[in-house]
Amino acid sequence: MALSPSHPLDSTGPKLPSGLGSTALLDAVQALVLVLDSRGLVLHLNRRAEQVLGYTSREAHGLRLEALAALAPEHELERAALVRWVEGPHPSRHQSAWRARDGQRRVLDWSTVRLGPEAGDAAGHLILTGTEVPERDHVVQAQLEFFQTLLDSIPNPIFHKTLDGRYRGCNRAFLEMHGATREAIVGKSVWDVSPPELAARYAAKDQELFDHPGIQTYESQMRFGSGEVRDVIFYKATYNDARGQPAGLVGIVLDITARKRAEAALQKTRDELEVRVHERTAELQKHKEAAEAADRIKSEFLNIASHELRTPLTSLHLVLTQARRQLEAHQPVSDVTLISRMERYTGRLTRLAGDLLDASRLERGQLHMRPEPVDLRALVADGVGDFRQQHPQRRVELELPEGVAWVEADRDRLEQVLSNFLDNALKYTPPDTRVDVRLIPGDGTFRVSVTDEGPGLSPEEHCLLFQRFQRLSSSIHQPGLGLGLYISREIIERHGGTLGAHATPGRPGITFFFQLPRAR
Repeated sequence: MALSPSHPLDSTGPKLPSGLGSTALLDAVQALVLVLDSRGLVLHLNRRAEQVLGYTSREAHGLRLEALAALAPEHELERAALVRWVEGPHPSRHQSAWRARDGQRRVLDWSTVRLGPEAGDAAGHLILTGTEVPERDHVVQAQLEFFQTLLDSIPNPIFHKTLDGRYRGCNRAFLEMHGATREAIVGKSVWDVSPPELAARYAAKDQELFDHPGIQTYESQMRFGSGEVRDVIFYKATYNDARGQPAGLVGIVLDITARKRAEAALQKTRDELEVRVHERTAELQKHKEAAEAADRIKSEFLNIASHELRTPLTSLHLVLTQARRQLEAHQPVSDVTLISRMERYTGRLTRLAGDLLDASRLERGQLHMRPEPVDLRALVADGVGDFRQQHPQRRVELELPEGVAWVEADRDRLEQVLSNFLDNALKYTPPDTRVDVRLIPGDGTFRVSVTDEGPGLSPEEHCLLFQRFQRLSSSIHQPGLGLGLYISREIIERHGGTLGAHATPGRPGITFFFQLPRAR
């Protein structure tokens, strides 16, 4: 390739910068030395540069670097790279392929330094020193650069280590993950770049892989450069040297934090759903059992109700039949006993119908109270007096306080509750036992209790005592629908009071009571 100097050669020879000394000094340097002026034109070649490039310093004087490198116009990228390199900044390094005068391709590794400007030269001189890189080394270097470029293009962090556990290299994603430079990673061990508790696990897993060469996969955690500890999966594999012996390992890090969080959220949702399904199933089972129990109670109630209604109706029918026969025989119906029986049977029917009606009203929320000032002392005394008159053979003891006991209540409903207590004491206790009725003043309340000497209650019966259609085991042969205590409790609670039952300390039987607030 013919050389075309950009200006005529100075016949007196090149003038070197004062800081470089003589040309003989440059010729003694074993590296290639090129001196460029401030315009980027060749000013001088030392002897080694003349030998490698095949041009004398005088022949090269005044050439641009791309012309001296014998780069043809079609090598536009290489020519442009040289131009940019000469422009700076400096110092810098650059490796490129030049074509010598004999046509041989030479790979040269260059370093630059700019000398300070001299008089009349604002930019100063650029000094290039270079060494020839053997072609094989250049190919290897090119391959390594391509390999590093390829690694840097992969978004997942990648690293490789030596047998002693030191990082030999990594890609850009690995550096970004640690928030560190390549110099802070390469040549270091996990103990230098990771917290001790994580480094110990990494080192142990590395040694495990070296002891059993092959592939290794495991989940762990990693502290990122941001300080956040994230969940990761390590994929590692050993690699061998030319002799087939393990020489190190290569690893890929996969961040699975988002997946783990999603799995945890999904598991939480599954657990919550399982709990809700269990609770709903239990609730449905409870409703099913309640419905079945209600159906059984309904069937039992219908049997009891039909029996309870049929008994007085049958008795009343017999009494009326007897009266009809007397009338047909023109006999006067003046038997007091007959009349009393009729009254008793109709009264029983009236009470049964009243209980059914009250239960229906309670179910619909239509059992209304008509409160008024009531002297509870007088009400209890009257109720006990009526009971004694109706059952003179029964022993009833009454205990009342002095003075009046005013409450705000529906008189008829309180009489109904007291009557229910006394009727139960009559039905469930032997005839020769005593019944105690007490009215006891309390702190802002009055308490009415009825205590009998009957068989008492089992724990199971006590739990069912105030439910609808429930009858005690001792009441199988006693009349009633099992609604009295249920209705009584609802009445007292609608007055803002409480109703209950408990065993009698020191004696057999049970005590039923209700408690109401005093009238203001």
